[in-house]
Amino acid sequence: MKITSEIVSEIIENKDIYVDFQPIYSLNTKKVIGLEALARGDYHGDAVSPTLLFNYARENNCVLDVDRLCREKAMNAFTHRNESVPTLFINFETSVLNNVVPGNGEIMRTAAENHISPENVVIELNESYVKDSYDLMMFVDFYRSKGFLIALDNVSTGLDTMNRIMLINPDIIKIDRAIISNIESNSYNQEVFKSIINTAKRIGALTIAEGVETVDEVITCMLMGVDYFQGFYFSKPEQFNYIFSNEARLKLEDAAVKLNLSIKNNPTVVNVQIEAYKRIIYDLISTLTGAEREEYDAILKQYVSEHKEIECVFLIDEKGFQISDTVMSDGCEILPGYTPAIRGVNHDIKNYFYAIKEQIEDPFISGWYISAATGKNCKTISSHLYGRDGKLIVVCVDLKRR
Repeated sequence: MKITSEIVSEIIENKDIYVDFQPIYSLNTKKVIGLEALARGDYHGDAVSPTLLFNYARENNCVLDVDRLCREKAMNAFTHRNESVPTLFINFETSVLNNVVPGNGEIMRTAAENHISPENVVIELNESYVKDSYDLMMFVDFYRSKGFLIALDNVSTGLDTMNRIMLINPDIIKIDRAIISNIESNSYNQEVFKSIINTAKRIGALTIAEGVETVDEVITCMLMGVDYFQGFYFSKPEQFNYIFSNEARLKLEDAAVKLNLSIKNNPTVVNVQIEAYKRIIYDLISTLTGAEREEYDAILKQYVSEHKEIECVFLIDEKGFQISDTVMSDGCEILPGYTPAIRGVNHDIKNYFYAIKEQIEDPFISGWYISAATGKNCKTISSHLYGRDGKLIVVCVDLKRR
């Protein structure tokens, strides 16, 4: 069926809009952490894409009305959500900021009418449609102050990517499908992806890989540090009831099994994983470089708090003696009979120290083994830096096994 402007006009006039939801997944917890609401037009049972709706709206100066209508439908549908999914992701048509007062409270009112807490709503923005950056900043500041989370959508390559991120300082960065596509075999996209992930970690933002369609894309993104996933590999946008079906849960479990198998069998993944390990230790060394020794423990605590994949970190001097606390991650479980090493313990016969001291392997990356600190599986990465006194320090990071 050909969708004419008359059909679109009728849909908008009659408010014939329905909402599909696409889940956002955590592979670490194997749970749905949020739902993105995606509005469609309904013409006698046939779906009409939001692109056609908004193209018509732009041509007829009713973008604001259509944007609000889609958001009202989304929040109303989400009101009946399963309580195990706390977060609704809604798109905001930022071009309307060119014609309205930023932060007029309309989204907040709609959320309140549907009994949705601001803390359970992520507002997705694409700032490229805004003529005045000041209006965008005012909008972001207003809604963030009310408890809403802000996501920057469609983050991709280009000279303005960093400016976009720094302008908005988002809580969540959604990495565009253009970067995700075939990322396991595209070294350029891998470098762009890693750059975005590193920036996100520095500003404390979470990351979502959008549009994942294959298990190799999922694995590669996971190993490079992404937090969450969204895409057809897991599920297409569907009506609300499907999301919580057993079929959807089984698909997530199946994905986790395939990930584990692929990690063992995919040489490309192994190489990407090694680079991810190196980046963790090098970023920590960069943070420690130039600091006074009395500052080390505070730096280690901050670094561990920002990297959920880390179990603990500690520093060793040139003679093998531990010169810092063993800084553990928050909530780290320590099994009975195991104790983290304390300041002054000697590690001179440990491979992670010896390999660095004798310049055999740097960075050193161990296999998986049972940690003496926690009794759980871990992997140790170590490398070196020189303190302000010129003496060797071996930096050690224990990673959790996911």
